[in-house]
Amino acid sequence: GKIVHRVHFANLSPPETPMNESATNSFPEHNDGEMLRINPPNIIIFAKSGNDLVGTVEITNVDSKPVTYKVKTTAPEKFRVRPSTGVLLPSGTVTINVVLQHGQQVNIINREKFLVMCMGLTSDMSSNPQDLVELWKNTSTRSANLEQHRLKCALPVNFDESGLEPMFAGAVAGAGADMVGAGAAGGPNATGAAGNNQIYYSLSVIMSRMDHLALLAKRNQKLQWLTCALFLLLSLAIVYILKVEIKNNASQYCTSAELH
Repeated sequence: GKIVHRVHFANLSPPETPMNESATNSFPEHNDGEMLRINPPNIIIFAKSGNDLVGTVEITNVDSKPVTYKVKTTAPEKFRVRPSTGVLLPSGTVTINVVLQHGQQVNIINREKFLVMCMGLTSDMSSNPQDLVELWKNTSTRSANLEQHRLKCALPVNFDESGLEPMFAGAVAGAGADMVGAGAAGGPNATGAAGNNQIYYSLSVIMSRMDHLALLAKRNQKLQWLTCALFLLLSLAIVYILKVEIKNNASQYCTSAELH
């Protein structure tokens, strides 16, 4: 028969600690919503930051109303997420930092997933951190009010793991096989996973650049409209000045003719 794999989560704790949430079903499929823009949209790339391995993802509220967000992981004991929950005002942006806990194996990153969820925050809802914890605790992941974005994890191309050995188990032994764009050294399975991650990474970069280009295009369009408006106003001003000058010259000519 078919084997069904389920991913369990544990209850959300305060933003500065690893997330814990009571067991639920596996990540639902990604929903293309209109409240959040995720950058990069599909993958979290981890990189060295001092003695830590840190992945970052930027979320922006593109809705006209405030939203509350929450970040969940398949492995709360392995990662620290800051902030893991909060509120975003319209056009507000926050950078989520995902830190691999010391003592974990670096090569697990490639197998983990994160879920970014959000929902609209109405005027009768409190934005107090404790109230948000209760709100998310009582909200089902199957709720129709949720917008959800599923993110994979990966290490960058040519990742240099030197210096990580004291902090992470097996930092040198297996990290290379799970990098984005890694070669065949990890065997067929590692090669396939690396290939998939390379595709996700490439698509994320392309989509991020497309979003940036779309933003630039909008700005250029606004600038063009402003330039056209200024040109029109300047043209009208010049025409008005010329008419006044012509009228004044005509009056002076008539006055001079009468005197003679």
